[in-house]
Parts: sequence; structure tokens; C-alpha cells
Amino acid sequence: MRRFAIPALALLLTGCASLYSLDPLIAPAATDFASAPRVEVHLKDYSFEPRTLTLVAGRPIVLAMVNDADGPHSFTAPDFFAAVQIAQSEAPIIANGTVEIGAGQTVELRLIPLAGAYDVECTHFTHSLRGMTGSILVR
Repeated sequence: MRRFAIPALALLLTGCASLYSLDPLIAPAATDFASAPRVEVHLKDYSFEPRTLTLVAGRPIVLAMVNDADGPHSFTAPDFFAAVQIAQSEAPIIANGTVEIGAGQTVELRLIPLAGAYDVECTHFTHSLRGMTGSILVR
């Protein structure tokens, strides 16, 4: 049995590998983010409000992640962030599909979403288990 342990582990880890780059695509420099609507998501103790964020595909927005809690949270949505186009100056804010938001802070991202359904969660220890999960629906 021991001789199969390493190949089985390698196969299991390969199945978890991402099929896309977690670096967001850069929006065209001519994108007019100045008139884009501001969409807020509030991060509270173990919840996102709204729990489901609905956006319009191809329409530039300013996504504001507002941490109303006393501690830090993350906005982790790797599939979403891999599919959006983002203002070049803000791309470094996203690390492997995650944005960190400190207690009482707001992080804004100027982006253009792509149609699809995406999951979001806080990846801080036990936060998603306590209900800090949600979804993003882009039509």
C-alpha cells in the first residue's frame, strides 16, 4: 500500500490546481471608471451584505469592500478575480484571488466583470465555517 501513497497524493494535489492564472486581466486604459457606479459589499462579523452581489457583465464598476468589523477579513473570489478586467494600478491589491481588508477599512477596486456565477468567502480561520460566504452573479 505504501508504494501508492505518493502517486495518489500527487494526483490529489493536481486535481486542486487552478486551470487559470490568478492574476487579473488589465482593463483597457481608455475605460471610463470616473462615471462607473459604486457597488458596496459590507464585511461584518461572519457575513457579507449583500450575501449575493448582482452585477452587469461588461459594465465598469467601482467595487467597494467595506469592513465594518473590529477585525480583519478577506474577500476571496478566485474565479471572479480571474475573470474580471481591473484598473492596472489596483491589480496588485488582489493576491491569488484574495483581497485583504483591515478592520474599519475600505478597499476599492475599479473593474469590469465577466458574466458568470462566482463564490466568495472569507478565508480567515473559521470565518467561512461561521457563515461568511456569499456569491457574485454577473448577468
